[in-house]
Amino acid sequence: MKKIVMLLCIALSACDSGALWTDGTYEVHWVDTGGNVTLARLINDGQDTIGRVDAEVVAVGSDDRYIVAKQRELGTKVISYFYVDRAKDSSYLNMDEITQGPFSEERYLELKAELKLPEFSREF
Repeated sequence: MKKIVMLLCIALSACDSGALWTDGTYEVHWVDTGGNVTLARLINDGQDTIGRVDAEVVAVGSDDRYIVAKQRELGTKVISYFYVDRAKDSSYLNMDEITQGPFSEERYLELKAELKLPEFSREF
């Protein structure tokens, strides 16, 4: 019985996480390791999250209208760019229904000028 309780304690404590950046109902957080950094929307009064940009988010920025994220593809040096329009977002939407991207740097810079996307204010 002691072994079962001990294994249960280890299993429950094995999952760790932390927020690196928060803006209203959005946060960049890591789960289990510092390299598993994602952008998510807080739902259920902050008790849960729903993904907006998968790992590995390396930079983020925001203003009243948009959240922007820069992502490095895991295990590579490939960089992609994303944005979320806050006014169109909902806790009922999945990532692929609201997150715009991935974009190349060239296309992202065009969109940034066109939509007046915010600067990246935090790097990870």
